Amino acid sequence: MSSAALRQRARHVLMRPGSRRVPWGLAAGLRFEVDPKAPVHIYLGTAEVEIASHLRRLAKPGAPCFDIGSHNAYYALVLARLSGAAVATFDFDPEALSRIERNLALNPELAEQVTVHSVYLSYETNVAVNADTLDAVVAREHLAPPALVKIDVEGGEANVLRGAAQLLQSRPHLVIETHGPDVERECADILTPLGYRLTVVTQRRRFREHRPADNRWLIAEAPT
Repeated sequence: MSSAALRQRARHVLMRPGSRRVPWGLAAGLRFEVDPKAPVHIYLGTAEVEIASHLRRLAKPGAPCFDIGSHNAYYALVLARLSGAAVATFDFDPEALSRIERNLALNPELAEQVTVHSVYLSYETNVAVNADTLDAVVAREHLAPPALVKIDVEGGEANVLRGAAQLLQSRPHLVIETHGPDVERECADILTPLGYRLTVVTQRRRFREHRPADNRWLIAEAPT
């Protein structure tokens, strides 16, 4: 059987309706609702393994975390387990918010650490489109300053940072998926003057995910 046929067979088995427990990786043992549009890597535990070591290192015990662009609560639950602390997760898509709640319900031992915030985070407050800045949400919701912030918002990463000027003064570490070279450069231009040490992480070459070729990650470590 060819490798393509094996992959197709694995997808058929893994993507049956229901929920599935992840066997490997950062999410090993966690359970997620099967989303037929999601990559198989989510359910194998091999999604974004490129950043796994950085998350393990930066999500220290007792460190509050933010998961911006949560989509399915995958990283919210991972960060809750790694840190043992509160995780605030942010998304605005109704379908994603429903999925987040269902996946939290599948993992009740961690769900109580996670709060869900329905908001489109950007550089400005715009009530008409449910947009707000991270600084405004943190102040309004009385959220504890995070020690680690993960951001994946499909190209709006720099705008999230522009709306978080006060939060960045507390120097949290950041793990940012950048959707293209322009937004990567914008994020770097915001963070470098604040003293952050930036590491670019590229996509792995083997067992690759179906991701745009110019998607990379910025690991932004706060100055000590």
